[in-house]
Amino acid sequence: MAPHVVDTSSWESWQRDYRFGVILVMPPPDIASSIDALRQAYDPRSHAICPAHISVSDPLPRELEHDDREQLQELLRAVAAFEVRYGTPIASTQRAGVTCPIAPQDRFDELKRVIHHASVFGGRVYSRREIPAHMTIAEFVTVDESLAIVADVANTPLSGSFWCDRLEHMVPDQAFRFHQRGTFLLGAHR
Repeated sequence: MAPHVVDTSSWESWQRDYRFGVILVMPPPDIASSIDALRQAYDPRSHAICPAHISVSDPLPRELEHDDREQLQELLRAVAAFEVRYGTPIASTQRAGVTCPIAPQDRFDELKRVIHHASVFGGRVYSRREIPAHMTIAEFVTVDESLAIVADVANTPLSGSFWCDRLEHMVPDQAFRFHQRGTFLLGAHR
């Protein structure tokens, strides 16, 4: 396993929060490929950072040790696998960005609650924790660009569903590109 990045001086300030990674839902390849094609076309910067995903945890405040991994896995045994539904991309006239809404929100709220009980988070609450579950199509865009993207993809069939039975620990490299570092299975999987 490659070590975490030590020198983050070339990173933007917001990126430094993610040094030890984050826990995400990664859609299966057939779904990710459709989302990633849009990310590449409309926001190549975001696409280069991380493939299609749904954020679940706050950025990890420190490296995950063996005991932390075991605790997280034990906590997630109590969370049953579930079907994730994603919808057609949307944008706001108030805030830049294009996302595919995700449901059921209550299952993602449960995942967040369970994960953040782990000792690695130490009771800290990151400012973005309450953002509803979504898959980002574009984030480094303006409001006008966001609305144009939604108009462009309006006739592209992008809604569907997939089975969520695992979470991935994703960690950035020196170039701030995320890579899988570990997997946590939901429910009674072993």
